[in-house]
Amino acid sequence: MPRSIILGNGSLLATFDNNMQMRDLYYPYVGMEDHTAYGDVHRVGVWVEDLGFSWFEDDDWDIQPNYKPETLVGHSLLRNEKLGLMITAEDYVHPVYNILMREFKVVSIDGKKKEVRFYFHHDFHIYGDKQKDTAFYEPYTNTVIHYRLKRYFLVGGQTSDPIACRREESVKAYKSVLHSKKKIQSCGINEYSIGKSEYQGYVGTWKDAEDGKLAGTTIDQGSVDSTVSIHCAVSPEKETELHLWVCFGKNLEEVVELQQFILEETPERMKRNCHNYWKSWVNKTHRTFGSLSPGIIDLYKRSLLLIRMHSDNNGGIMAAADADIMMFNKDTYTYVWPRDGAFVSLALDKAGFMEVSRRFFEFCCRIQQPDGYMLHKYNPDGSYGSSWHPWFRDGEAQLPIQEDETALVLYALWHHFEREKDFEFLQKMYEELVKKAAQFLCDFREPETGLPLQSYDPWEEHKGVFTYTTACTIAGLHAAARICHILGHYTHSERYQTAADEMKQALLFHLYDEKLGRFLKKIKRKNGQTTEKDSTPDASMAVIWKLDVLSPEDPRSISTMQQLEEALTVRTAVGGLARYPGDVYHSVTEPREDVPGNPWIITTLWDAQWYIRRAQTITDLEKARAMLDWVVRSASPAGVLAEQLNPLTGEPLSVAPLTWSHATFVETVLDFVEKEKEILKGNYDVKDTR
Repeated sequence: MPRSIILGNGSLLATFDNNMQMRDLYYPYVGMEDHTAYGDVHRVGVWVEDLGFSWFEDDDWDIQPNYKPETLVGHSLLRNEKLGLMITAEDYVHPVYNILMREFKVVSIDGKKKEVRFYFHHDFHIYGDKQKDTAFYEPYTNTVIHYRLKRYFLVGGQTSDPIACRREESVKAYKSVLHSKKKIQSCGINEYSIGKSEYQGYVGTWKDAEDGKLAGTTIDQGSVDSTVSIHCAVSPEKETELHLWVCFGKNLEEVVELQQFILEETPERMKRNCHNYWKSWVNKTHRTFGSLSPGIIDLYKRSLLLIRMHSDNNGGIMAAADADIMMFNKDTYTYVWPRDGAFVSLALDKAGFMEVSRRFFEFCCRIQQPDGYMLHKYNPDGSYGSSWHPWFRDGEAQLPIQEDETALVLYALWHHFEREKDFEFLQKMYEELVKKAAQFLCDFREPETGLPLQSYDPWEEHKGVFTYTTACTIAGLHAAARICHILGHYTHSERYQTAADEMKQALLFHLYDEKLGRFLKKIKRKNGQTTEKDSTPDASMAVIWKLDVLSPEDPRSISTMQQLEEALTVRTAVGGLARYPGDVYHSVTEPREDVPGNPWIITTLWDAQWYIRRAQTITDLEKARAMLDWVVRSASPAGVLAEQLNPLTGEPLSVAPLTWSHATFVETVLDFVEKEKEILKGNYDVKDTR
């Protein structure tokens, strides 16, 4: 199920499904240590006296997940006619402190006052598995705490209209024993149950909630879960507020202090702080959007916020947090691909968020191999990620890499400097990153032609010498040459520029097919000879002009792009462009003439960027505008973009959100705005000179 709401602060990330139930939870890295499990649901349910019980996932709820505009505060509407309730849910993660807050404003819609009990189930898989955990009820703070080793999760809550308050004795004991001057929460959790789940047939304590009463078991260990309840009075006259929070820390004292912060700061002030922080962040760069629609502008800002949610404070930029992809190959997208990070950094820099990109480049310094290249993918702490690229194949040793991942980081770094003009940072990057990476790109070439040696394609499916990879390597070498030149390293600059020029000539000679009038997807080389040519039209060839290896006006660029659009357009009501004909990744139907593959957000936007780059008049921009509108229609109501879409229904496929999809949308919007200004200014200047 695609993720509808994503909340975080760069150290903590939580995702929620369409039923407003938590599905993924990462701490203390974005994308690492998922303390949930694929398929597991952290349930929320409601019991109403005389009317019964219902989980949010039940059919009697009408749920509309969304955010408050321009913020990372959820604003979702839930309605249950059977229970006679309307709920406004406003969820958020504090921008500084590792606290997940869930706020529910409840009102009766059947004209009756009633007792309502909310039940919150947590099935943590601390450190990613379910063993050696402990959960216990802590009476002095009136919370349930899960822990293992250096991970502590405290579950607490309160309501504005409690039904009962049974904690006076505990509060007195707390004060008398500890002589505490701290603020004490005398009400809050009314019931709790701690027990086993996923063990010897136990399904979890959530089943205990369905009769409206919890057992009150106080501690368990091993494969544990917990459910807590908060009881409140609800009327038709006014909203009853209820808060559930989870505090995350590395020891008991830390999570208790975080609850103390909540009680002193108050949830209302915390929410206001979160709202104001992210609204200021996303609007920090004053920008006009020309003739673009409000829907495009809203998705642009939502995209920036979602990109930030997938950017770890230590620099790694995660591809996606949606763990449902586990069903495909028992792995996820919760890794840092240097390629994805480079493309995301380009978009962030263009939008004015250089501080996030800067941390990414520092992360790349830490993960770079001693010989200068980047491996397939990494965990957010810098350790190697999983991979299916072999070190030994066909009887020979090989580097299990995609060379574009090294080259694009250099390309993005140069463009970062062009905007930031931070010479000291660039010099630091030269010493720690550029020298080794650029030398690797020079060395990892075929002596006879100057082409890159074989590596894997951007879609991670084939090995060979690709038009895409060659163009990326040329762009990376050009960037390295520019970096060296501006820093005064002229010998190195000349070396990298010469390598780039030689590679460009080899690209045009070996990978451009005169008969087809376009570039080849790939060739294979052995012993100085081309042994295989693959002429499959592939959307990744767009980097030829996108990275300025050739001008967009070059006839070879034009012919290639025209043929790509013809071959890759999905001719159903859904529309969009596929990656290449015959693409079966997450396919829902056999590839055919009208459906060459699933439409991707990225590939469709690359085509939009093509029209923007070549536009001479405002009318020339209309096709790109239509593609931006297509992306807006493809997003969820909360503004989440998937990797790809079902070509028959338009439903999201693979992961959602995909960080790269959102970054490409940001980049395309900014390209459109810049080109529109350029055209309008040109028209004005012409009229003025007359």
